[in-house]
Amino acid sequence: MGRSTLREAFGKLAADGLLELTPNRGAAVRRMSRAEMRQLFQIRESLEGLAAQLAAEQIDKDDHRQLMEAALRDVQRGPAASNKEFMLHNQMVHNTILKIGGNDQLVQLLGRIHLPLVMAQVNQSLGAAQIAQSTAEHAEIVHAILAGSPAKADAAMRRHLRRSGTWTLGLPDDVFKPS
Repeated sequence: MGRSTLREAFGKLAADGLLELTPNRGAAVRRMSRAEMRQLFQIRESLEGLAAQLAAEQIDKDDHRQLMEAALRDVQRGPAASNKEFMLHNQMVHNTILKIGGNDQLVQLLGRIHLPLVMAQVNQSLGAAQIAQSTAEHAEIVHAILAGSPAKADAAMRRHLRRSGTWTLGLPDDVFKPS
């Protein structure tokens, strides 16, 4: 890969807010401030609540039930053994819910709010208790979707993201970019 290709890719990632470019120093993954993180969790709570609601409404169409049951089997294996395994599990559950909901615009909107950046920033801070709590919450969300209950799925997802946001915002200052 040539330098110009790399420079172009870094420029695009910087324009998308994922990298910080420093002249004569290089590129680094951008950290978010506590205020940015709070705002993203507020947005996620509403959008992913809607995604869970839509998934519950669509659960009996096509292969949706089988996809959600596969997610439930993954959840029922119990908490992940490592942060990396949890991140994969978390992404699979949330992506399955989005897929089943069938709203392409919602998928695009959530893709634009830098979820990978959020997860990368807090990944190292996740402990066994946090992973176990999120796993239990994922099970609650999946059960509500499988029951075809849009209101319960929405409420469970909102509780999950509200708790996750509260926990994330309570992390030490060194996790966040200075405001």
